[in-house]
Order: sequence, then structure tokens, then C-alpha cells
Amino acid sequence: MAGDDLFGWSGDEGLEPECAYFFALMPKGPTQQQIGERRESAIRARSVGRASPVDDHRLHLSLCAPKTLKRLRAPFEQSLQRAGAEVKASAFGLRLDGFDTFNGGFGQPCRVLRSDAASSTRVQALKDSLGRALFNQGFGWDGGTLAPHVTLFYADHLESPYSPAEAVEWHVDEFVLVRSRVGKHRHDIIGRWPLH
Repeated sequence: MAGDDLFGWSGDEGLEPECAYFFALMPKGPTQQQIGERRESAIRARSVGRASPVDDHRLHLSLCAPKTLKRLRAPFEQSLQRAGAEVKASAFGLRLDGFDTFNGGFGQPCRVLRSDAASSTRVQALKDSLGRALFNQGFGWDGGTLAPHVTLFYADHLESPYSPAEAVEWHVDEFVLVRSRVGKHRHDIIGRWPLH
């Protein structure tokens, strides 16, 4: 703790300016390639609007981001890394099998590849474990429910009907902590933990 202060760190020590942080699943190798192929297929099939694709190296499925700070047990990034290390969970199969339309950052529509119901339950369990670990490290409680998905591209306008996609079968064997440089299209992985 900071200087043996019983109340811990105030929250912004070790916080990189102009950065956002989140835990995520990041596809690798053939899985990343398959998701990239679905992205290209979805772009070709879009109804209206110019597409801004998500680069291959930034494709991810978000798990959670740190919520309102209470009192941290260590500097900001170190507290996030301690939370990641606290999570003990099993590897699992994740199936992405449908296109959908969400509102992304700044209300801009985005086309996503979403998971099936069974996969969503497994992803939610991992997210809940992370939420408890973050709470233990002094972050605010996050009891929200996920709609697990990988964002493929953004556009000015998208029609919303759900349509099936050729499924991507993803063996999830790790999760990561990402430091995102806001507005720079850059994701730095600053923590990586295996699922056993």
C-alpha cells in the first residue's frame, strides 16, 4: 500500500494518460484469419454506408473494463495485472455464428460477429471472475451482463437485421489485458494469462 496508508492508492497512480484499459479475448492464427474472412464477407454484403474495418491485430472480444475506482491496492496498471493473475478458469470452446448490428463508440453503428448462447454463458462466467478479482483489488463492482461479440467494422449507416454467418470455432486458452491508445488505433497487450 502507498506509504502504509490503510486506505491504499487513490486510483490514478500508474494510469497512462489518454489510454483506455480492458480485458479481452484475442484471436490468434487460424481463428484470427477466419474472423478476418467473415469481416470481409460482411463488408461486401453491407447495405449502405462506407465501412471502416477493424484491423486484424485489433480484433478482440471484450470481457470487461475497470469501473469506478474505490481505493486500489497498488498503482493502477499493477492493480489490473494483479486482478488478471487472481483469475483461475478453464479453457473453453467459443462459437461465433451470427452477424449482428450494434451501436459502437460515439453511437456509430458497427457490424459484429456474435457468439451463440452456450458460448455466451462461458464468456460471462469468465467476465464475472474478472469482476470479482477487480473488486478485490479496489475497483468498483461490475455486475453487468455481456453480449459477447467481435466488432468487424464501423459504418455511417447499417441495416440491422440479424443474418447467419459461417461459424468460427475458437478454442479460448488465454485472456489478455489491453492498453488502448485513444484515437491512435493501437492496442498494447500488457498482461496475458492462460486458461487451464
